[in-house]
Amino acid sequence: MSQKHSTTNKRSFQHLTPYQRGQIQALMEQKLPKTQIAKQVGIARSTLYEELKRGTVDQMRSDLTHYKRYFADTGQLVYAEHRKNSRKPYKLAAAAPFLQYLENEVLQNKLSPDAACGRAKLQNIFPVMLCTKTIYNYIDLGLIPIKSIDLPLRVRRNRKKHHCRKNRRLLGESIEQRPQIVDSRQEFGHWEIDTVVGKRASGEVLLTLDERMTRRRHVLKISGKTKEGVAAGLETLRRQYGSLFPKVFKSITSDNGSEFSDLTESFKEGTVYFTHPYSSGERGTNEKQNSLVRRFIPKGTDMSTVPDYVVQKAQDWINGLPRRLLGYRTSEELFKEQIALLSSAA
Repeated sequence: MSQKHSTTNKRSFQHLTPYQRGQIQALMEQKLPKTQIAKQVGIARSTLYEELKRGTVDQMRSDLTHYKRYFADTGQLVYAEHRKNSRKPYKLAAAAPFLQYLENEVLQNKLSPDAACGRAKLQNIFPVMLCTKTIYNYIDLGLIPIKSIDLPLRVRRNRKKHHCRKNRRLLGESIEQRPQIVDSRQEFGHWEIDTVVGKRASGEVLLTLDERMTRRRHVLKISGKTKEGVAAGLETLRRQYGSLFPKVFKSITSDNGSEFSDLTESFKEGTVYFTHPYSSGERGTNEKQNSLVRRFIPKGTDMSTVPDYVVQKAQDWINGLPRRLLGYRTSEELFKEQIALLSSAA
């Protein structure tokens, strides 16, 4: 009777645990030889040296002299940070031809991802491919235009609840069509937009707009997180700038929130670009400066109770902040220069 042998090689190494790091710290404080410490902890001597390098920090005595000491907590923190940064990059660009093939085979020919992947491997027609597991991970993350609903067998099974849904509404032009001159912040007049909410219940919210080149910010209180409120906020700015409005507001980049569903209609003077779903980094300036507003108006605050002067104070403080990326000039200074140029050219 033949025996079955496992073909999987078991890994002979493991990551250090917090308990082992605590052992190392206790034994180091006893000033034991490193060879003995490694033996007692049950690790290789080279592993011990690497861990000591990771968790050793400079300390100062009361007489101001320096010495080095290993701390288990420091080693654990450095280890956790390294693990967080150790993920492999996505292979979307390199595997683009294969992904186009996969999309056609799954959506048009109704093959399973595994069948399409296996067939492509058999025919050896793509230099770069993804394995089946990676394909399903990308589906969960919303990185490819295939959803679980397109896979009849998968919707019958339990799967991870967290996934990025592809936005079903086509609100306007994608950020992928946004010109390079806008992306590089080389031209004045291109803005990012968002809303800042207080309580979860419906009510007044803040409408925030940030000019990409100068980082100049507008903060307006509007009636609610609705398309009507957004339209009213834009009308306020339209009255404020008068004939200069089309020159100051050439484009607006927005997310796919329902309150911006009519933004293309209410902003006819320029172009509206919409970011990819769940990609707040594509409005980085806006997201960062929204966090600055929270210094004046904490989360959970009922916006209807916030006085107008507090909203104005938050806006003025942000616009008056010297910034290294602007040569330590302020957004307000650069913005006024651009407005003066537009006024003189009018």
